[in-house]
Amino acid sequence: MSELANCQHNYGAFGLNILSDIPLPELPVHTSTDFSPAAVSITASSHEGWPSLEANEHSTPSLQMAAGDWRLELEGIGWFRAHAGETLSYERWDDSVSDRDLRTFLVTSGLAALLIQRGALVLQGTTLVRNGQAVMLLGAPASGKSTLACCLQQEGWQLLSSELSVVSEQGLVWPGLQQLKLWHDSAVALGLDWAQLPLVRRGLKRYALLPEADVSSQAIPLALIYIIIGGNRNKEAGECEIQTRHVKRQAVALLRLRNNAYQPRVYRAMDQEANLFLQVSALARRVHIYSLELPDSVKRMQQALEKVDLLIAGSLEAKPATELEAAAEAQEEAK
Repeated sequence: MSELANCQHNYGAFGLNILSDIPLPELPVHTSTDFSPAAVSITASSHEGWPSLEANEHSTPSLQMAAGDWRLELEGIGWFRAHAGETLSYERWDDSVSDRDLRTFLVTSGLAALLIQRGALVLQGTTLVRNGQAVMLLGAPASGKSTLACCLQQEGWQLLSSELSVVSEQGLVWPGLQQLKLWHDSAVALGLDWAQLPLVRRGLKRYALLPEADVSSQAIPLALIYIIIGGNRNKEAGECEIQTRHVKRQAVALLRLRNNAYQPRVYRAMDQEANLFLQVSALARRVHIYSLELPDSVKRMQQALEKVDLLIAGSLEAKPATELEAAAEAQEEAK
């Protein structure tokens, strides 16, 4: 308890009480003084005092992993360690490293590793809420998740968690990161005053956008999952600019969820791969999954969102899959 007593900041995210010795404005504040049973700590520590680690074959020179232990070394930033699902430790590279640079990795990679150690299902997705129902956006980096999320916020949706989304066994998504990261071009296209937005990290033209409204403190039922894919530039006249296609094959849905988990290699390295398979299998049976085609510009995306409702996926469904698309799904299923 002495370590927890040194933490001045208390947050409630991903179903945990998170106690930190530095402020983490990306996380929702937790006002309760009850530190148990799900309390984890984020504290400064000297990496030289960490016990030696016998890394496994999934490790890299900068990322060392074993069951229950995860360590990241980033030149110019610092050292990070998630241990036993209970502690997240860090050390600055030198005094020039800002809290913002540290937080970039503490609240994403570090917390994700700690949650995986606790057996959580962590997906690399952004989740938004409307009318008490949650919709999750999955997709490769730079696929447009944050831009779409920002557009949805302009339409009245509330951000529940960005970048990382934790889903419970009951199909509920916990409140998590309250920060969207937008590249310069997207910020300009969205009409944001980018010059007043803080940088995510020094040296990157990527900006942090925190929502103005208070986030829900409760987990929200997950209604639908959308996996963003490349937009169709050859839509016929009159077709909706935003289209979905139901991923009906359970095996394909399972694989797509697994591939969008937080770095499947991390699951393997910490002996959680079997748990991941069981969790995504259950989620694929519980929640409908759709592929999502977006317009190729922010303005067209904004215009399209005024006419559609992502809570009613069937109203956006595209024409039946072509033979070529069906063959691609079958090939994915066979992997």
